[in-house]
Amino acid sequence: MKKVVHAACSHDCPDACGVLITIDDGKAVKIQGDPKHPVTRGFLCAKVAKYLDRVYSPDRVLYPMRRVAPKGQGGSDKFRRISWDEALDEITSRFRKIAAEHGPEAILPYSYGGTLGALSNASMDRRYFHRLGASQLDRTICSSAGEAGLLSVYGAKYGTEPEQFRHSKYIIAWGANIHGNNVHLWPFIEEARRDGAKLVVIDPYKTRTASLADWYIPIAPGTDIALVLGMMNVIIGESLYDANYVTNATIGFDELRIRAAEFSPERVAKLTGIPSEDIIRLAREYATTRPAAIRLNYGIQRAQNGGMATRAVAMLPCLIGSWKEVGGGLQMSLS
Repeated sequence: MKKVVHAACSHDCPDACGVLITIDDGKAVKIQGDPKHPVTRGFLCAKVAKYLDRVYSPDRVLYPMRRVAPKGQGGSDKFRRISWDEALDEITSRFRKIAAEHGPEAILPYSYGGTLGALSNASMDRRYFHRLGASQLDRTICSSAGEAGLLSVYGAKYGTEPEQFRHSKYIIAWGANIHGNNVHLWPFIEEARRDGAKLVVIDPYKTRTASLADWYIPIAPGTDIALVLGMMNVIIGESLYDANYVTNATIGFDELRIRAAEFSPERVAKLTGIPSEDIIRLAREYATTRPAAIRLNYGIQRAQNGGMATRAVAMLPCLIGSWKEVGGGLQMSLS
């Protein structure tokens, strides 16, 4: 007997997709996006759309396997199945040996996002390794710098809702390959473009999204802060900022004005590889085409001064007052 189960994607993704799974005689036979979910809207990303292929794959690892041949040798016979008791005994004995010889802090746990859940993410493993006395680390290699950047500007980690992008008139994808890895935002952007919006992509690499953009701006890696300050130089110098919003909703504008004055479009052009006339054009279009939204991704914060790069980009919506508009503001993956 068939039935449809309503579920949610557990991957580390801001889309939080609604999923419909068809079950036939106890086995999942179909997975699809929930058409009633406001962001999923009936389709899934390429990764999740093929989830059942992996769940029922004959190559899926279901039991502990011990390596019996050196890496690169042994072919298909380089692993041998062992029991759970054998696997657990070997792990615990090795941990005990390490702790006895070097202390438990010689064991360094490491984790990432992937498939998340209340127990599997930042819960049971933390208790285990804390009890073991293993080394402790923040485990936020993914986004800690970007989070700090957002917090330093906004005081909270929030962003523009995906549904608001359909109301935007100027969208900047800053280091964000939306068409490739944020596919559920793309329909909202296409709705906005059909209504006259412009999509600008700033990225060192010409991604799929960059190829589909109205304007692609290649930038030298690690020079995002310079570009932001160059844009601010133009926006402030030409009085294109929202003076009322800046006065009533921000602090530190006078200091920012002094700093931005040091980054003329000509100077920034030498740092970023972007022609000065394009820097001026970008600043003017962003400040005067309303509402304007920025889709910022993790790339710029995974480099030297990455937190400050995120912080700088996050200041742009404050400067032009786009947070007060539906379809304005900024979105980052953690939002």
